[in-house]
Amino acid sequence: MDWLGIGVLIIGVVFAVLVFLLIKPINKLSDTLDDVQKTTNQLPGLLNDVSIKTTELLNNGNSTLQQVNKSVKEIDPYFEIIGDLGEASHELTTSALHKATEWKSKTADAQQFAQDKKYAGILGLLSFIRFLKERKRTSTTTIDMDLTDKNA
Repeated sequence: MDWLGIGVLIIGVVFAVLVFLLIKPINKLSDTLDDVQKTTNQLPGLLNDVSIKTTELLNNGNSTLQQVNKSVKEIDPYFEIIGDLGEASHELTTSALHKATEWKSKTADAQQFAQDKKYAGILGLLSFIRFLKERKRTSTTTIDMDLTDKNA
């Protein structure tokens, strides 16, 4: 044998040993690739299930949103009415407050007048009765609601 034959023989023996040593890792790699193939074969079905569930979820969300919008449209007029009632009651109480302030000033003027003139006894009683009649006459008149009054 010559040197070339010996070199080829050594290369062949090394290659056979290498193949023998790599058989076990190659088999494990083959098993792993088989498992990966099984998993990838299941992916289309899983993705289909996920997309179906997502579609159902979105449809339920849209349905719920439509119901909420419908309820809001039904309730909205009531809130407008309540707001209008609030504004009207504010205007009424403001008008009543102005009248009460006006009556208080008239009462204070009458009290001051009675103190200044030193009415006592029958004159005081007559003044008080006249005051009550005036008050009754002004209280039986209707309260004018001035909607343009912005003093409130």
